[in-house]
Amino acid sequence: MTPKKIKIFFCIPNLSAGGAERVMVFLAKNLSSKLFSPKLIVVGFEKDTVYSTSGIDVCYLNEDKAQNAFVKIYKLIKEHKPDILFGTLTHINQIVGLLSYLFPKMICVTRQTFIISEAQKSIKQHNWLVRTKNEILRKLAYKRIDYTICQSNDMKNDMLDSGMYDSKKLVVLNNPVSNEIQTKKEIPPNKPIKFITVGRLNKQKGYNRILNCLSKINVNFTYTIIGDGPRKESLFDLAEKLGISEKINHIPFSTEVYQHLSEHHIYLQGSLYEGFPNALLESLGVGTPAIVYEAPGGMNEIMIDGENGYLVKNDTDFVEKLHLLINKLDSFPPSQVSKHVFKNFGSKKIISDYENFFTSITKEKK
Repeated sequence: MTPKKIKIFFCIPNLSAGGAERVMVFLAKNLSSKLFSPKLIVVGFEKDTVYSTSGIDVCYLNEDKAQNAFVKIYKLIKEHKPDILFGTLTHINQIVGLLSYLFPKMICVTRQTFIISEAQKSIKQHNWLVRTKNEILRKLAYKRIDYTICQSNDMKNDMLDSGMYDSKKLVVLNNPVSNEIQTKKEIPPNKPIKFITVGRLNKQKGYNRILNCLSKINVNFTYTIIGDGPRKESLFDLAEKLGISEKINHIPFSTEVYQHLSEHHIYLQGSLYEGFPNALLESLGVGTPAIVYEAPGGMNEIMIDGENGYLVKNDTDFVEKLHLLINKLDSFPPSQVSKHVFKNFGSKKIISDYENFFTSITKEKK
């Protein structure tokens, strides 16, 4: 007799450009069709979608805010009776936990996307009433969440250190290197040296320190930034002040990120913290080595010094290691650079990890 497929609802605010969005599409598209029946629930609008959803059962709720979608998600659950409700990003995760009160037999899984202790340092504090309401909802929701996926060991440890989370509920499952990535065959000609960073232009991504370091190196270079965000104007003002604005190529959004990564020599990451950096994984996957600041969020799981680039402690170390990597580029062939990430975070491995996780938790529930 053919075993019953496990029904999973993947819930996401929208499918605009972002790491969480890409991972949810990846999971919905690549889980075994023999074992699973996934459905992607998108709170937002189809017009905002930047990822291919070909082959995925997608339902757009056409709502601006997650809280407005509560009743619609409730009705979908009541109609389709999924075994697992899987949410990612804060407001969706609250909804997942609260819906569990109404569907106690359903397994509720959420996915954490950031280092809590670091993010709280820059979060604008709401007034007392809003803070109290959010804290009550968070506690009510978390009480009913069965499992939370952490993208890295750093993230899990950070959550445990907060004293608010149960270790039995936390599971580490890394982000995947996309199965669409092909490792380049050779290093591009190195005149000029081409640097690249992909990410939102905000404080977290640490562009300021990258620009300061680039102003101190003594080689001919170009620096491509792919991404947009609230700090765009201040960053380009800083580049102008440092005298390197003419070396910067800004691309607000691109559907050809892998191609851009492949055409550059070195990926630069200045992040103050990460969840588990997808763009870094993608760069290493195509064979482009990286210079990465030490920071919470799995960087120490991804980077292997001398094999796929270097982890650095501060600006001085960044400049020194950048010069070292530039002079030793021939010692970083693409096949070597991509080896570690494909072995540990390749799409087949990560999908297998998720499939085993989903299968095991549904067996435990019976």
